[in-house]
Amino acid sequence: MKRMIAIGMTILSVGMFSACSTNSNSPKSSNSSSHSKSNTAQHYKYYAKGKTFYGPKGTLKINKLIGYTLDNNHYFILDITYKNTTKKEVDASDIMTPNIEARQLNKDKSQKINLNGSNSASQYYRDNNNNIDDYNKFNEITDSASNSLMPEKELHTLQEFSYKLNNNENDIELSLSDPDATSDDTVNPKKNKITIDINSIQDNSLNLNDYSTN
Repeated sequence: MKRMIAIGMTILSVGMFSACSTNSNSPKSSNSSSHSKSNTAQHYKYYAKGKTFYGPKGTLKINKLIGYTLDNNHYFILDITYKNTTKKEVDASDIMTPNIEARQLNKDKSQKINLNGSNSASQYYRDNNNNIDDYNKFNEITDSASNSLMPEKELHTLQEFSYKLNNNENDIELSLSDPDATSDDTVNPKKNKITIDINSIQDNSLNLNDYSTN
């Protein structure tokens, strides 16, 4: 009888040990899964640092903003430098596929306005200069973004479109926007801002000799 009781207690102990072992392992599995999801959510391909946007194929540096006035409205053009950081040739325009958006606080600083960036930058020459040669060279410079860029090489150029300012008082905030992005092709929301001093725009003039179309 005593032997049967001892056997029963042994079986009971083994069962309790197995249950405890199973329960102790469950939280670890849950934590591991949560940690894995967290890492996936934090994977970003594009981000900003200083005056430069970074991506998997290279960088886009904001050198300066070139201002001009047309029909009493104020605009600016982005003077930029692409760099191919891969080991193969890449079209310059493919280095930074997200759009560059510009925002500015309105005069009373109650709203942050999305600036219209659909204006042709070549309109710079409509009132500022009637020289057709300069107009054509300007378009050649902006078209250079479609050229292939060799590994580790740079291209200093102008963005094809200009942005219309809301006012001449508040700074400009540039950021990347990629509405078609997937979980593996996203912009880091915490590192996605380049701020440009509004006063620096007035100091820049366009010199076509600063750029190469070859």
